[in-house]
Amino acid sequence: MQPRSHLSPPERQARSRLAQLLHDEMILAGSLVTMARTCGNPRCQCARGHKHVSLYLSIRTPKGRKMIYVPAHLEATVRDWVSRAQEARRLLEEVSQACLRRLLAAKESSRASASGRSQS
Repeated sequence: MQPRSHLSPPERQARSRLAQLLHDEMILAGSLVTMARTCGNPRCQCARGHKHVSLYLSIRTPKGRKMIYVPAHLEATVRDWVSRAQEARRLLEEVSQACLRRLLAAKESSRASASGRSQS
């Protein structure tokens, strides 16, 4: 395994932050959705158009999407967890793109050295 010093500073920073997120922080993959609904009580204000607004976490399961109600007292916590998951996805994409650039450079280098050998 090579030392990290061969990596560019942005890639080192992305890898470090990604490792920190995965090791030290709570993350939750999903999307937050605000929904306005009626409760069904005919005397409630929602029956007159003032619907109840609440937050839901939308996640993927093997059976499809699932919506999970997020109580008001947990909204800030869940928003943080989802935000960290989005940051982790972005950082992983950044690291992946750096690896792809290295792969393409290595491929080009091997192609160039192979064509140099065939000309000899």
